[in-house]
This record gives sequence, structure tokens and C-alpha cells, in this order.
Amino acid sequence: MKIILNIIFLFLTIISSGQSLFDKNSVSNKTKKVVKKIAKINELMDSAVYGSGIRPKQWDNFEELEKIATKKELIELTNHPNGVVRCYSFWALTKRKDINLFSFIKEHLTDDELVNTQFGCIGGQEMVGDFYIQLISSDENDLETETLNKSEFKELDSLLIYKPNKLSSRFYAILRAEPTEMLYPKVKELVVNENNPSALITLAKYKKNQDIETIKKFKDITEDEDDGYIYTYRAISEFPKIEFLPLLEENLKKTLDKTHFSNEWRELYRTIASYKNIKALELLKIPFTEVQHHNIKKYHIGFVFQAISEFNDPIYDELLWKIWEEEKYKTIGLKFYKYLLNQNPSKAYELTKREFIDDYQIQNSYFTPNLNNIENSEGYYDYLLNVIKANDKEFYTYIINQKIENENVNALPLFTSKVNKQKIFIKSLFNRIEKESNPHVYLNIIKTLIEFKDENINNEILEVRKRNNSMHENWGGKALDELLEENNIK
Repeated sequence: MKIILNIIFLFLTIISSGQSLFDKNSVSNKTKKVVKKIAKINELMDSAVYGSGIRPKQWDNFEELEKIATKKELIELTNHPNGVVRCYSFWALTKRKDINLFSFIKEHLTDDELVNTQFGCIGGQEMVGDFYIQLISSDENDLETETLNKSEFKELDSLLIYKPNKLSSRFYAILRAEPTEMLYPKVKELVVNENNPSALITLAKYKKNQDIETIKKFKDITEDEDDGYIYTYRAISEFPKIEFLPLLEENLKKTLDKTHFSNEWRELYRTIASYKNIKALELLKIPFTEVQHHNIKKYHIGFVFQAISEFNDPIYDELLWKIWEEEKYKTIGLKFYKYLLNQNPSKAYELTKREFIDDYQIQNSYFTPNLNNIENSEGYYDYLLNVIKANDKEFYTYIINQKIENENVNALPLFTSKVNKQKIFIKSLFNRIEKESNPHVYLNIIKTLIEFKDENINNEILEVRKRNNSMHENWGGKALDELLEENNIK
């Protein structure tokens, strides 16, 4: 009886990992030694790993396997009991010619053994079957690696959908699936019988009224009873019927008194915005006044902005203004800045000034800025500065001077780049470095001053350095020595 149970257990193990029986006698002792080293480390690694980008010993093992193993041995090793060995063996096969890679992919669709992985800085786990598919699907593979053709990829997606398996690749195959009537019964079955979330999204693409209740009742399994709707929301955004609005409103109101945010809200707001109607606008306004906790409100507003950015529609214009003006949401982006600037130039111009002066008081101005002679730029703040420069050079100069004296180290280069040897900024530049201790700041300022190529300015740099001991310390002091020497300032 014990023998029979052991045989059954062995059989089930083989079936669950998606592999055939491994014939160790068909592998040479020399190859076995390399395989043993790979199995001992038992981690799937790239040629450069961790933050330091070191070459791991496992990569040496892999290259040795590629070198000494025959094609026949590599094929047999794709059945090895160790998942990492199976992965490396298939990886080696993808670099050989005249190999039917698709046959190995099909054999490993149920190979759901998890292996530890380390690619670059990113560590994690991946199923063997998923690694096989990812390896022949990635655009980042080296040119020596073979891949599948279009018809094989299409057949692979079909197999992933119809053949029961636990691979993550199945999720994306279902999402990619064209919603044909022939596929519909299978998609519906995956939703109803397996609670498959990607199938729910694909089901919604059919836009069948008969599926409304199925979509409404779907809930993913989570520890939080208020979560589990992320795929429901994604499905609704594919099929924004009025019947779903009560669910969206109910769930939105449940978030208003939360003391922590959930990324699920991002999908909730995105789904609401997909309706592009008055009711959607009404719901999207709620968090501006009803969120109970101030620190959580910024997450709601951020998600609303992302949602209306994706589903851009004039009906949401008032929300764009509200987010920029009342919530002082500075990262509305260049696209929406230009849009609002054209919608109401006077109002947008006032808000542009406030972007650079925190305590600037918005005026009910009737001034219409000139939008024809603005120097173009891909940078958000750079473009805003160009708008001000084209309309009020005095205020523009004031901003640059203020920012030179007060801006943080990360943003400072934008403003020093605007100096362009203009003497009106010299005083602010010297004021900043008089007591500055951050090397990144004083080096940036001094480089800007040196660009004037003025002997008096160079002499003043040396005088300031005498008064500021920080300019002699650590790496900053050495870097400044080199900078001065390069420019013959002494």
C-alpha cells in the first residue's frame, strides 16, 4: 500500500509541475556537474545583478552549461526536477538553431513551479512556464535568442485561455483576446466558474446587457471587505452603463472617512470619469468637499486628476481649474496647462505667476497675455517661465532673482540656466553663495558666475570663498579647486 501511495504521489508531482520523466542517464557526467552547481544556488539570475551590477557565479554556471551541453542534453534537462535548471536549459535552447521552441512552451503550460529570480536590481519569483513564455516574448532579449512567429503566438494565447493552468501569462492572454462570439462562452465560463478577473474585463468588452449583473456581483478575493473591486471597475470602464453608477457612488462614499488610501480608488475614479456625463462630474466633485481627513484628500484629488486626464472631456474643465486653482495642484502637466491657457488666458496667467511665488495673491485680472511669441519648451516650469518672460520681463527678472537666492538644490539649475550673463542677476548669485554649505549649490552658482568671463566677478568669487569655510571642505572644496584651476582663477 505504501509503495502504491508513493507512486501516486510521484505521478501527481510530475503532473503539477508540467514536466515529463527526466532520464538522467541521457546526460553526461560533465554536464551533470554543471547542473548540480546550478541546482545548488537554485536561483535564476542574469549576467549583472543587484545595485552594484556584479556578475553572479550562477551566470558563469549558465555559460558553462551552454558551452558543454549538447542540444539533446538541453532538451532532456527541460524535464529536470529542479525548476531553475529547466529554465536555464530552455534559455540555452533559445540560442540554438533548428529548435522547435513552441513544442517546449506547450509542454510547460502547466509548469507552475515557482523559482527565485534576480534580474538586475529586481528580485522575485516566477513560474517556470511564465519564464519560458516571457523569454520568447520579450523585446529586450539579445539578438541570438529565437522567438515565435505570429501564428504561434496566436495559438499560444488560445492554449493559455482554453487549457487549465495557473500561469500569469494566462491573465494577459485573456486580456488580449479579441471578443469574438466563438470565444464568448469560454470567457463567461471563466468569470462564473473560476472568478477570473481578466476574463471579467474581456467579458465587459462584449457590451452585452445580459452580463450587467454578472459584472456587478463580481468581487475579487481580498483581506479587506471594502476592497476587491479593482477588476470590476476596469470592466465597467469598458462598458459604462448607467446601471453601474449606484455601485460606484456607494463605494465612493465608503472612502470618504478613511484614514488610509487604497490604490483601488485610482480605478474607481478612472471608471467614474469614463462616463463623461453630468452624473460622473457630480461624483468626481464629492472628494473636494466631503473627504474627512486632510492628509488623505490629496490622494483623492490626485486620482481624480489622473482620471480626467485619461478621459479628457470639456465636461471636466471646471474640475481641471479647481484642481489647479483651489487645490494648488502644481503638476497639471504641460498639455493641460496649454489647454487652460487657451481656454482662459487671463486666469491662467495669474495662476502661472503663483506657480513661482507661493504667497502670490491671485488677481481678478483682465490682462490678456500675448501667446504668440512664447519660446517653446518641453519642460513644464521652463515653459511657464517663458510665458511670463514674453509678457512681463520685470516680473520674470524678479522670479529668477528670488529663486536663485532661495530655491532648493534640485530645482535651482532651471533658474541659473536663465542667467545667460545678464548682470541683473549677479547680486543674487553672490548672495546665495555667501553662506551656502551645499557643494551642489555653490558649484552651480560659481559655474554660472564664471560664464560672465569678468575679472572683477572672478576676484569676488575668491573673496567669498575666503569668508565661507564650507567651500574648502570635503569633496566640494576639491571640486571647487579644480573648477577654479580649469578657469585660471587664483
